[in-house]
Amino acid sequence: MAAILIGWLPGPGGIPLALAGLGLLSINNEWAKRLREYLLKHGGRIVKVLFPEHQIIRWIYDVLVIVLLIVAGFLGLQHAAIWQISLAAGLFFVAIFLALMNRDRLQNFRNKRKA
Repeated sequence: MAAILIGWLPGPGGIPLALAGLGLLSINNEWAKRLREYLLKHGGRIVKVLFPEHQIIRWIYDVLVIVLLIVAGFLGLQHAAIWQISLAAGLFFVAIFLALMNRDRLQNFRNKRKA
């Protein structure tokens, strides 16, 4: 329920909270346990569909990240309305997510930290 209440806020607040709630529900509920196991088993497939190995799509994501960061910076510096600042924060988090997931940058970063 809390994920629904704060899910609209900028940033990834609702998704981790929903996953944590699903984890707690899966202790006592069979349907939640099946859903959690399905998401753990097939979640990586979604990443492969959204971020394919095609070079042109990778460049499109890179350009999109740059555009989102420019728009987020512009909106954040305007300070005109709270919705603009909220939208800027949300666009910033989306851009960071896209930048990390594209070209397996997150996995490369993790490998470098272990080395």
